Amino acid sequence: MKKYYYLLLFAMVVSAMAQAQTGWVTQKLDNKLSVKFPAEPQKTAVNGMENYTSKTKDSVVYTAAVADLEVLAQLDSAMLAPMIDKPQFAEGIKKGIASKRPNYTFGDVTIGKWKTYTCYTVSGTENTNKTKALAKIILIGSKMYTLICQVPSKLATADSEVFFGSADLVR
Repeated sequence: MKKYYYLLLFAMVVSAMAQAQTGWVTQKLDNKLSVKFPAEPQKTAVNGMENYTSKTKDSVVYTAAVADLEVLAQLDSAMLAPMIDKPQFAEGIKKGIASKRPNYTFGDVTIGKWKTYTCYTVSGTENTNKTKALAKIILIGSKMYTLICQVPSKLATADSEVFFGSADLVR
């Protein structure tokens, strides 16, 4: 009988997770990457970067930005290749994010792999109102894709995993 209740609980949790993902909108960022947003994102261009932003009714903000490092910093994929797996480069990326969010304190950057590409994850907390910023940065060639989820304090971040997990290569 206990197994039956656990199975029922598991089915309800999986069903709720699947339910939470319905209605999300797939946004093609460019010819390489797409990501899902909880609602149709607004597109803006700032300093040579394309940004897509969607804000939920509970004030969670999802942002995806595309930067071409060859255009912005004269770094092509051949120049980037020997640097991207080094902690110093990852720290530089974190400092770039921190410079745009001066009231945040950021933790360590984790270097990992997304599919076969180098990616970084980092999180920070706003010093006054304790909003959390969770970031995943994916490097593909000379392109840098930055996915950021800003979550007000006291809210769960479950949908941030849906957002980060929705990143996919364009086929």
